Amino acid sequence: MAFESIAVLTNEAKRRIAEMWVTGKSYQVKYFSISSTGHDETDATVALAVDPTATDIGPNIFGPERIDAYEWESDFCPIFVCRVEPGEIIGSVSALGLWGELVYVPDGDVEPVGTQFLFAVHHRPLLVFTGTDSAEFRVTVFM
Repeated sequence: MAFESIAVLTNEAKRRIAEMWVTGKSYQVKYFSISSTGHDETDATVALAVDPTATDIGPNIFGPERIDAYEWESDFCPIFVCRVEPGEIIGSVSALGLWGELVYVPDGDVEPVGTQFLFAVHHRPLLVFTGTDSAEFRVTVFM
């Protein structure tokens, strides 16, 4: 299965973008994780609104795992390709988080390279994976 997904930037990602403009501290979006917290419990066909203040997507049932590939929709729109192979997930899926990792910190900054943070979140209606299911989530970020 392939799913085109649009994720919403977290407030933390926006803060770090502003910090990058001023200090040069920078990060790369490297990982994704999946949970079952993105759908309405009373109607599994409805995705919940994303909370931009979120710092996690709830209990992960998969990941954080390295993003499988990066593609380009346009000069300013990367696509984060996140694959789940057969047997990696058994259960409910309705949220995907993209995780950033600091790759450069200016001299004098106390935050270490390698620090990770929730960059963007995608919610969707419920999917149920069996041990034989696979999926490819092609995620762009709403900016």
